[in-house]
Amino acid sequence: MTEIPSQLAPEGEDPAEGYFTSYADPGVHRLMLLDRIRTDAYRKALREVISPEHTVLDVGAGTGILSMFSAQAGAHKVHAAEASEMVYLAERIAFANSIDENIEFHKGQVEDLELSEPVDVLVSEWMGYFALAECMFESVLVARDKHLAKGGIMIPHAVDIVLAPIEDDRLNFEHGCGFWENPVYGFDFQELADHERHDPLLTAPGVPAESLLGSGQTLVTLDCQNGNSDSFWFDSSVSLPIERDGTMHGLGGWFETHLTENVCLSTSPLSPSTHWRQSFFPTRTLYVREGDRIDISLRAVRREHGDPRLPIYFLEGTHTRDEHNLGTFFYRYYGSFE
Repeated sequence: MTEIPSQLAPEGEDPAEGYFTSYADPGVHRLMLLDRIRTDAYRKALREVISPEHTVLDVGAGTGILSMFSAQAGAHKVHAAEASEMVYLAERIAFANSIDENIEFHKGQVEDLELSEPVDVLVSEWMGYFALAECMFESVLVARDKHLAKGGIMIPHAVDIVLAPIEDDRLNFEHGCGFWENPVYGFDFQELADHERHDPLLTAPGVPAESLLGSGQTLVTLDCQNGNSDSFWFDSSVSLPIERDGTMHGLGGWFETHLTENVCLSTSPLSPSTHWRQSFFPTRTLYVREGDRIDISLRAVRREHGDPRLPIYFLEGTHTRDEHNLGTFFYRYYGSFE
């Protein structure tokens, strides 16, 4: 659920209202439907788990594509919940495709949704950049606790958030500290390198696979089946091995979405490209050797001011070689929608 306008709401308008208004734009949904990796993975997952006796709840139904996949897979009943005006077009699309008989569309925020009986399957494509952006998971977890039957199926059931050390001169210069670390009109501007407000959630083209200095390591697993909202606001640590000599310019971040036991939707730079791409967390330049280790602690927190759907990340890192500490670094990053 990404790629919405960076200016969500005009000044004075409720940010939540602007958020939902943005999803009434067909152009937003075009981008997601063009992402065949994403959409085909969800279709495959729904076909795998849905049985004729199942009732399904689609949270954030958008154009209704997952609701129609669910009906196509044989679900007895599908509830399509959508807060934006797109819900009315989705209903017309389902009717035009003669697949509306078993789908009931609900306009409004899912927190306000009332159903007469629990559902067997809850499906939602809630992930933003680096998974957390947009914080839609909070609504999904409310819907789970309110509507999913005991033993019911969550799609996705888990999301792994992954980090890896990155060497990339282009990313470093355009988005990292590289601009300040080089002379600017002949002057030394390095004092500014650690004071720029960094946004880790990049637009195209993301992080190239050849930029990896080491393999990605899972920082945290978000448990969609059983976890609560507070557990998604993580404070986690991971050790990143350096697997070749190079210059580290920052960290690459992505997520692996486990839709079912057999279907995984990956946004890794080593996998086919999706509209989420990858995130880049810039740091000061570090000269690393094979065998070095970068120990990372990353904390994701809610914003107290500004748009509540955008997280803030606090990162602490240590560069270790042969068990010797070569230095530590601290950064704060502000999430965004693009």
